[in-house]
Amino acid sequence: MRFRAALVAFGSAAVFAGLASCGKAELTQQERGARPGDTGTVQVPAPGGSAPAEPGPVSPAPAPDETPSPAPEVPVPPEAEEPPPPPEFSRILWVSPQGADAAEGSQAKPFRTVAKALSVVRPGEAVFLETGTYSERLKLEERGGGTDRMLTVKAAPGASPVFKGGSGNGTPMIDVRGAYWRIEGLTLDLAGDRAFAVFWRGKGAHHGILRGSILKNGTEGAGVSIAESASDVLIEDNEIHHFKKSGEDSHGVAVQTTARNVVVRSNDIHHNSGDGVQCLGPEGGATVEGTPFDNLLVEDNALHENQENGVDIKTCTRVTLRHNTIWGHQRTATSAGEGVVVHLSASDVTVEDNTVRANGRGIVVGGVRVNAPPARIVVRRNLVLDGDGSGDNDGLGIRVDTATDVKVQHNTVWNMPGACLVFGHGTSGPTKTLDVRNNVLAGCAVTLRGGDDRSGVVMDRNLYFRSGGKAVFRRESEDLDLDGWRAATGLDAHSVEKAPAFVDVDSEDFTPGPDSPAKDSGADLGLSFCGQAPDRGAVEADCP
Repeated sequence: MRFRAALVAFGSAAVFAGLASCGKAELTQQERGARPGDTGTVQVPAPGGSAPAEPGPVSPAPAPDETPSPAPEVPVPPEAEEPPPPPEFSRILWVSPQGADAAEGSQAKPFRTVAKALSVVRPGEAVFLETGTYSERLKLEERGGGTDRMLTVKAAPGASPVFKGGSGNGTPMIDVRGAYWRIEGLTLDLAGDRAFAVFWRGKGAHHGILRGSILKNGTEGAGVSIAESASDVLIEDNEIHHFKKSGEDSHGVAVQTTARNVVVRSNDIHHNSGDGVQCLGPEGGATVEGTPFDNLLVEDNALHENQENGVDIKTCTRVTLRHNTIWGHQRTATSAGEGVVVHLSASDVTVEDNTVRANGRGIVVGGVRVNAPPARIVVRRNLVLDGDGSGDNDGLGIRVDTATDVKVQHNTVWNMPGACLVFGHGTSGPTKTLDVRNNVLAGCAVTLRGGDDRSGVVMDRNLYFRSGGKAVFRRESEDLDLDGWRAATGLDAHSVEKAPAFVDVDSEDFTPGPDSPAKDSGADLGLSFCGQAPDRGAVEADCP
């Protein structure tokens, strides 16, 4: 379930670099002394075998069959050893269901409850939990921690501690109110309780980490919630699943108004009744009023088979979704089954380098709207594959609805039972300032649907293909070929219709092959490329 990636500078990147060090001091390189050499004076005989210039005794010459004794070896001093690294924790407190709170909290004599350990833990220390079932609800309050002095609650090495709900308790299983708390290696099984598994809340709840844990089976609005001005939280390498609220959304991870600076990385989030990741805005169901959530990074996650969407970005600012694999979302009464949806008044959102497959809709910008539409949205270098057209699903690739300043560039959309691309059919306003260039749109029933509710659209250098016949360009209700589309709209002057000749579609290698018309034929949009010119589509060929 682990999908780890290299740390990427983002938002408060220096902060997360400090968190990732987990309190380990940096080792310093030891200086080594110079190797000693010979310091004696060598006497050189005078030419012709005469006596030394300096007076002194002369040793007799060796006999012809004698070998001079070798010079004594100069001992080489051993290299100085680097000191061992400092311990990760200044002290470890141990907890076991078989322990006693009157004990000293050592490994040999552990406490019985986590609450007892939390009452005495200090910055830089850790609470290690032994295997067993715990029924406690934890409150992690302010204890004066810091970047290099985090407070840690984690599974002991090799242990599998399980926090078990089922009592009907509505209190979060872990309620984080303080700063610099790290939670690792726990299983949090809500067992049907209407409660969050982990809840960061309040201005004091900042610089926290949830890592390597399993969260499941809750019936509140999310597995992990970050709200009420909490900030600088890393959710990494967890499995979050089966949070289901009857008739309502329950998301894997939910962030909302007034909170900021969150990274959701390398998690497996699935089978929740809402979205895998939800960014709530002030008009999108947030529980508190205030400024939109700011600065979210969602990367390297597997987001799949949730009841609504893989990722839902409402009125939030500065959001990046990258390197995620998103699949298995279908239309329901409350969702069109989008892999990614960016709507309401979201702004400054980048969706890049994701693989989005087998969803009712792939990536959608715009749609539901209360105030201003989404603005400054970038959709680039995504693979959008194998749309789901079963039942009521649209089976489409990318849709740009009511939005302003949207870039759809260098994407590959393949095998859609619906349209590869849809724009200009806004249900709540026009599509404005849309840039569609360097994409490969292929293998779709309809290559694109372009409505007239649009302005400022630029389309060019795209590669189109439809197996079994010419590509279909649907303008309102009229189906056109590429030449007819150009004549009717003035768009796609340098776009072409040819088979893309990918390396191997069956193994999902969508790199342009040696003879692909996508290779070295794109417009230079200021992005990096590896050949003589940019390739069209999501994958660049000839990169080392």
